[in-house]
Amino acid sequence: MEESVNYSEIAEENLAIRERGNSNAREYSRVVESFKKVLDYKEKFRISLEAKLSSIGKQVNGNVENLETLLRNIDIYDQNIDKISTNLGNLYTEENSIKAKYEELLNGSSQESHLSEPGLEQNSDDPEGSRELLIQRRKNYLENLDKSFKRLDNELFSIDKLRAELTNARGEILVKKDEAQKRIRLLEEEGKRFLEEVKRIEAELAASVKEEDLLIKEFKELVGKVESSLEISDELDSILFACLTAAESRNLPEENPVPVRE
Repeated sequence: MEESVNYSEIAEENLAIRERGNSNAREYSRVVESFKKVLDYKEKFRISLEAKLSSIGKQVNGNVENLETLLRNIDIYDQNIDKISTNLGNLYTEENSIKAKYEELLNGSSQESHLSEPGLEQNSDDPEGSRELLIQRRKNYLENLDKSFKRLDNELFSIDKLRAELTNARGEILVKKDEAQKRIRLLEEEGKRFLEEVKRIEAELAASVKEEDLLIKEFKELVGKVESSLEISDELDSILFACLTAAESRNLPEENPVPVRE
């Protein structure tokens, strides 16, 4: 019987390279999955930060519109306050004029002819009736004087009422102006916070995009190396195809190989 050829070396190499191939395939698959998960996370993280920036941008635009509205309102408030101040000044002048007339009446400086009625002058032909005439003139004088005081009182009352209304209106406007100014300060503080938040997010986004770009480049390089290493010759491709076809058609048992006949 001829001595059998020892194929132990090729058998060991066959097994070793298969195990090595499986190990490398698993490692490559693990690395690929890691890159895919990290790149997927980076993409979602980038989109999330971009959405935050967009949301803050809308809020900033809304704040700017609110600030412009409040500033316009304050300008209107100031105009109304100026008008009220002018009207109050006019009322003060008018009030002083009426009070001066009041003082004149109190001091009796007004002419009697202004307060008496015409046709009631003393009749020289009726000396006995002069007393009655004087009484009538006094009565008319007092009535006219009372009417004058009442008219001045009504004018002063109207001025007081109008002044109270204007003062109350000015107070309400000042309250609204104060509220608007407080709101402006809040919006300005909020704007500063938005600016700080935007700077923070932009810095975070820039750092993340830099990492994402580095990961993409490294992944491209890795995939490129694998793709280039997978290139095989036409001869080897033909052998692989023939062997795979034979293996699938013959379905050789692996655990119980056919013994070699002596």
